[in-house]
Amino acid sequence: MPFILKKRRKTMKGKNVKKVLSAVLAGTMLLSLAACGNGNEGNAGSSGEKTKSEDQVLSIALGEEPTILDPYQIQDDNAFNVSYAVTEPLFRIAGEDGKDWEPGLATEFEENEDATVYTVTLREDAKWSDGTPITAEDVVYSFQRVVDPSFASPKANDYFYLKNAEAIIKGEKDKQELGVKALDDYTVEFVLEKPVDFFVDCLKTPGWAPIQKEAGEKYQDLYGAEPENMVFSGPFVVSEWVHDNSITLKKNDNYWDAKNVTLEEIQISLTSDKNAIQGMYEAGDLDMQRIGTELLEQYKDSPELREEGRLSVSFIEFNPKVEFLNNIKIREALSIAFDRKAYAANVVKNEKLAAYGMVPYGIRGTENGDFREQQGDLVKDAATDPKAIDRAKALLDEGLKEIGKSKKEMEDFLEILCVDSEGSKLQAQAVQAMWKDNLDLELTVTPMQTKMLIPMLTEGTFHCVIGGANTASYPDASEFLSFIYDEGKMDDPQFTEMWETSLSQIGDERIQTLKEVETYVLDQYVYIPQNFVENNYVISEKVEGLNIWPFGSEYDFKNVVMYE
Repeated sequence: MPFILKKRRKTMKGKNVKKVLSAVLAGTMLLSLAACGNGNEGNAGSSGEKTKSEDQVLSIALGEEPTILDPYQIQDDNAFNVSYAVTEPLFRIAGEDGKDWEPGLATEFEENEDATVYTVTLREDAKWSDGTPITAEDVVYSFQRVVDPSFASPKANDYFYLKNAEAIIKGEKDKQELGVKALDDYTVEFVLEKPVDFFVDCLKTPGWAPIQKEAGEKYQDLYGAEPENMVFSGPFVVSEWVHDNSITLKKNDNYWDAKNVTLEEIQISLTSDKNAIQGMYEAGDLDMQRIGTELLEQYKDSPELREEGRLSVSFIEFNPKVEFLNNIKIREALSIAFDRKAYAANVVKNEKLAAYGMVPYGIRGTENGDFREQQGDLVKDAATDPKAIDRAKALLDEGLKEIGKSKKEMEDFLEILCVDSEGSKLQAQAVQAMWKDNLDLELTVTPMQTKMLIPMLTEGTFHCVIGGANTASYPDASEFLSFIYDEGKMDDPQFTEMWETSLSQIGDERIQTLKEVETYVLDQYVYIPQNFVENNYVISEKVEGLNIWPFGSEYDFKNVVMYE
């Protein structure tokens, strides 16, 4: 999508936009799943021949318990899905591929000439679920809260686009100096640190949706931990949350667009047991399920099968600060010994999803081309180089010699982690087998729950994680690289300089710098791309209007209608 910058542009519903933000570990199920298509399609079929169900109830399953539903603390995909249903962003995702916008809590925005000031107009009929008005004061409070050092949000770096945000987070300035100001009760001015010509895309994501000031002040960092600790602004409210078991959402009668919301209730089962989910779907207790490759044959001719695109990449992450992996030759050896095409063909069941870069296809490159096509393959392996395995063996031997260690010592020391789900364990076992076959390296893999793994990634207390993932919050190349900088994963002056240069650029100049950043990152062999992602779903023909987006929140339940 072209990013057009016009002088003092006033942008209304339906125009193209731009945006930025966020990275998450979602390695949970990325792999054995599937996704390419248009999120705006909804379920196919003619509702004209159907009768609306008297009970407008949708039943789904999410793989794991959401960590928290506070938009400014969320770090997992399951939480994003629920948050988007109950917390309305300023603008909503729209368009055939999700790259457009439509009004949410705001109706329009103006952008100045150099993309450093965005003036957003809030709708005056929006209310919180308790009936109180949603105002500019709530918006300003939300962003001051997330950059407040005393709040210590794990996502604070995501808001560095805002003027003075970084200085406030570091304690160098007061939060009142943040570049988010209320011009009146229903007008908010966002002043940015540097030009950001895709900023409105940020405002479409759950992570930038405002919360009620009164509730935020009352519950502090426990906001979003329980239903009673939240006030809602989206199409639905959380009516019940039985932790590690279920979540129930009900229609929000105070939602600004409630008259166009048909669904009365969403019942969410929290389980990662794929056999249980499959049994519930076949019994009619679930209306949809995301399926792994093992079920594709069963549903390949079914009208219920739906393929949807996901701008996401799955990767292996090494910690370059720990023994053995602090040697670049060892890291490169492990990368080369991983055959991506064989892995994609046998594990993901789609060789075309083999990833030879961090940025997937479908992201804008220079001159409106495709970023991935322009970059080409940036890593090598046995599938692309017949001499790769010999080189990998030599590099491993050289690396071990340089640090004075043996292969046996490496096997005893190195801890390989993956998410504790069937799909992630399958991924990890496949990579483990390749390292054994190609390098004669016997490494042990330990599965771990996502909520345990995320802090280890954030704090750098891990050795290696297989099946880590990054899903874009908006369709921009920076989404697949920004987390490296934000989380301080590469203590490298050259990388830092390149990345910070990109932050002050716009248009093709910025994209060209991002190409250079991607190339440099992959030359360090800290992040080892595994595969791009497709998700496959089976969705009951009773369900219509379900949007599944290729980035940001996966599910959009607002327009769902249930039929008999």
